[in-house]
Amino acid sequence: MADLAGILGADRLSDECGTPILTPRDAAEVSTLLEAASKTGLALVVRGGGTKTNWRPEPTRCDAILSTAALVGIVDRQPGDMTLVAQAGTPLAALQAAVTGDATHHQRLMLDGVGGEHATLGGILATRAAGPRRQRYGTPRDIVIGARYVTGDGLAAKTGGTVVKNVAGYDVAKLLIGSQGSLAVITEVSLKLHPVPDAARTVILQTTAVAAVTDFVAAVRTAPITATVFDVRWPDGVVAVRIESTPDGAAAQIDLLGGFAALEELSSEAGNALLEEHLAFPFSGAGAVLGVGVRPEHLGTLLTAIAAAGGLFVGRATLVAGDIVLPDLDPERITQLVQAVRDMGGNVQARRGVETHRLATGAAAPGVASVEAAIKQQLDPAGVLV
Repeated sequence: MADLAGILGADRLSDECGTPILTPRDAAEVSTLLEAASKTGLALVVRGGGTKTNWRPEPTRCDAILSTAALVGIVDRQPGDMTLVAQAGTPLAALQAAVTGDATHHQRLMLDGVGGEHATLGGILATRAAGPRRQRYGTPRDIVIGARYVTGDGLAAKTGGTVVKNVAGYDVAKLLIGSQGSLAVITEVSLKLHPVPDAARTVILQTTAVAAVTDFVAAVRTAPITATVFDVRWPDGVVAVRIESTPDGAAAQIDLLGGFAALEELSSEAGNALLEEHLAFPFSGAGAVLGVGVRPEHLGTLLTAIAAAGGLFVGRATLVAGDIVLPDLDPERITQLVQAVRDMGGNVQARRGVETHRLATGAAAPGVASVEAAIKQQLDPAGVLV
């Protein structure tokens, strides 16, 4: 560890409950650090803002934390191309403020700040965190167009480009998104920007009847409606639809929605507040948290199972993907819900709780496991990143 501190300097080394924290100044120092760690057999955990550390199991070994806190700032922005390049340790909130604060171009980064104001760009990508705007703009995989990264043995590399349409080699960035920092350290990211719509209107359906929810969702799914947000909050009995368009386009879609059910329109302030509530939802309470996804036809079954387990759910209605917060960490309750989702053919990811990770993490299929091992061997042959 003294050798690594020597690479960075004493001011780049701190301590957290006995665990050293290494904070490289730039990508070059990240590369030197990982090269040295691979030669000395050290195990490093990569950390951004630290807002989603519970989204992965406790590492079996951690000799030090590699913090991206110093990798901050916008590297390049091309409003005409609607692209942005930023360092991975930059808080997403700071990026949003810089982009939306430019009144000339009226653009926005359509990533949701899952984890709050301290969530970093790299952390959002490493955890593949997506919020309500996933309904229209997709997950981070759909917004990232390129990245710079450092592999476990210290090799600095680049994937993708800085234009929306590019075919510059293998799209390794997509592979790194959701990898929890276990394959490489993302140091810089190229992203698509989108125009800010002229009008935003939010309506809600309030009902505690599962059939009413599923009927409404099915009707909207096949209608000529482009919703930015289409969320279900259960068992609160709220379905929220946010339309962002031109004033006339938004009005036409709101009128069409009103033909499917009796809806209440929220004020602009209340609509924005609802989005913030849904972003904060996975971090509420103290019980187990599960990220889930099932096929659309299982929406009603999922809502029923969540209510039976005493859980709360906020998720994307037509995608049927979101987060469940349970009232406690009871293994029986967790097992009940995990099994219910798997019986639907769905996916489960643990978000909080050591026992949650143990019960929700299933063994990968043999073919998948062999591919994962091969990728790990290529990007991190010494197993530095855990």
